[in-house]
Amino acid sequence: MAYDCKVFDKNGNLKRIARSSEKFLRVTKNFLNQKSTKQALSYIKTMKDPKIVTGSKARFHDKECIVCKMVFHPRHKHTKYCSYECQHKFYREKKQIRKKIRSINSGK
Repeated sequence: MAYDCKVFDKNGNLKRIARSSEKFLRVTKNFLNQKSTKQALSYIKTMKDPKIVTGSKARFHDKECIVCKMVFHPRHKHTKYCSYECQHKFYREKKQIRKKIRSINSGK
């Protein structure tokens, strides 16, 4: 029976790969004949997969809204508006300014 058993150390680095059943049979015979459970537990711990540490990936930044000047905490550091309403208000003002400029330029 062919298999690839990966053994990791405490830091999660690959320690060794057991590829043939011959190496494993020799260890299992000694493992079953042990009187102490301490050695057995240490052996089992070496064969476990490493723990995957997942941290909080959400980071918040202190920003000031360019419309209402309120301090808010967006998830993305390039966010300019505290809410959809401020974004919409800014867009409408910008649109009105463009309209005025176009009407002035077309009148000349």
